[in-house]
Amino acid sequence: MSETTLPASEPTADPEVRERIRRGIEDVLPRILGVELADIPENACFFDDYGLTSSGIVELVLDIEETLAIQVDVEHLVIDDVRTVDSLTDYVVGHHADED
Repeated sequence: MSETTLPASEPTADPEVRERIRRGIEDVLPRILGVELADIPENACFFDDYGLTSSGIVELVLDIEETLAIQVDVEHLVIDDVRTVDSLTDYVVGHHADED
């Protein structure tokens, strides 16, 4: 029997990093909205569910950077990356660097 080499897959994000970023979004979002939120579902839409505008999204990302002491590469950010809590979490996980 010969061994078959599978193509390398993309590295998966550390679950702890993903959870840290998700908690950061959950901490920052109520401040941006100016309201308490009991639950923030991963599929919640920033635009439809919370009424954020594009400037609100920018403020959200900047506050996430400050709260978590990270830098988020926003050069390739598109609307689908910030549509839901889950999509923003995924984007930040894949496009951030810790500040030194």
